[in-house]
Amino acid sequence: MKEDKMKNDEKFSGNSTKRKNKLNILIKTNRKVAILLDSVKGFLIALLLITLIVFFASAIIHNILRVVEASNEYKGKYKKLYTAGDGMMNLYTVGDGERIMIILPSLGDSSPVMKYKALADSLSTNFKVVIAEPLGYGYSLSTKDPRTSKNIVNELREALENAKISGPYTLLAFSNSSIYANYYSEQYPSEINGIITVDAIYPESLKSEKFKDRYLPNLITNIKFYSMISFSGLFRWQSYISPDKFNIDKMQENSSYGEEDIKLYRNRIANKWLTKEMRNEINKIQDNMKELEDFKFNESLPTLQIITTDYRDEYLEREENISRYATNLMTNKQIQRIRTIEGNLDNYLFTKEGIRDLKNLINMYF
Repeated sequence: MKEDKMKNDEKFSGNSTKRKNKLNILIKTNRKVAILLDSVKGFLIALLLITLIVFFASAIIHNILRVVEASNEYKGKYKKLYTAGDGMMNLYTVGDGERIMIILPSLGDSSPVMKYKALADSLSTNFKVVIAEPLGYGYSLSTKDPRTSKNIVNELREALENAKISGPYTLLAFSNSSIYANYYSEQYPSEINGIITVDAIYPESLKSEKFKDRYLPNLITNIKFYSMISFSGLFRWQSYISPDKFNIDKMQENSSYGEEDIKLYRNRIANKWLTKEMRNEINKIQDNMKELEDFKFNESLPTLQIITTDYRDEYLEREENISRYATNLMTNKQIQRIRTIEGNLDNYLFTKEGIRDLKNLINMYF
């Protein structure tokens, strides 16, 4: 009996020792995990603090620079303001041709004058080219008026009248500006003698659930998000760190742009990135598209719809047929045409070869 009791005591003692050892190992492991978690937590907190410090330091520096830049407002050849609506619109003119071409920018262009300058220079051999900077864009002043097609078109008409640039006009409209070009031709047909659109937006897209319920809401959300980030000055610094994001690398290789031009372009990126007018414009885009849901070109109006393959593929991803949309606007195939060009639009705005090809295509029909 004593031997059995001793064996049981030894067994119990052994099990107890094992349990204590396991407990000690578990405690040590938990301590290591806790230390590791504390380290990770501390690192994340430090990273967050550093990020916040950098963000607010960047925002402070950026907004101080904005005040300095506003007090030394540019007054050179690219800025000529004319009364338009409740603001003043910048119109940059180049060339002495009898035919007048008005370039209308795409949504969010911080500096239409610089973005389309090289193309305007090229087209100026045949046209008097006017780059219009809508209110809230480039060097144009701000506005409180809603960004309806009616207001945007009438502001342009008023600015052109005050600049003593008489029509009729050939409109060269990029992206969403195709809406305003079409609205202009519908409301004031005697003032327009031709429309050229490049990667246009088509009201027929509103019939697509993917466009209406996914693409458009996502676009609106992204614009609002990036407009908030612009407060930090992120895009000012990015124009130096990643110049390719803004095609500055291509501009530096194009003789149409000098160092001062690129400096002015960076200034506009910093000061006119997704302004409130641009945000209001995207919020109104669906209403503006609806106004033109039954629109078709006047059968006597020459038109050219240019579509890049990259843009066409974006429509295909949403299961939309942009070529069909473009065809549905046409009423006279003798003077109204659709042409597809390879690649993306930026190459046709900033590279010499692309600008030459786009110019030749336009001159072929206008």
